[in-house]
Amino acid sequence: MSRKRNHTPSKRAMTKIDVVRKTKRRLALVLTILAVPLALLIFKAGFSMWPEWLVHWRMVLIGILAVAVMFLGLMSPIIIEFTKDPRPLSVPGKNPEMGGDQ
Repeated sequence: MSRKRNHTPSKRAMTKIDVVRKTKRRLALVLTILAVPLALLIFKAGFSMWPEWLVHWRMVLIGILAVAVMFLGLMSPIIIEFTKDPRPLSVPGKNPEMGGDQ
């Protein structure tokens, strides 16, 4: 007789799920915070009220914000993976392949 097992994630898996969820929310928040001023600069919303320095540096700011949004957008899967499952770093004196202190 086969019994159906109740497949509930372990506490460790639950914490990983929570970490991924929090990381996704934070990335979405940061991307939104960067994308809103980018859209305002691109579409010149409220252009008549902008200070002179903002009009002068508009294209530079668009470039910086666009690169930041693209970088975070493209790197988000890697950021989520590394926050979900960080790998231990090898430090001097401990070689994981040798099994002990050196």
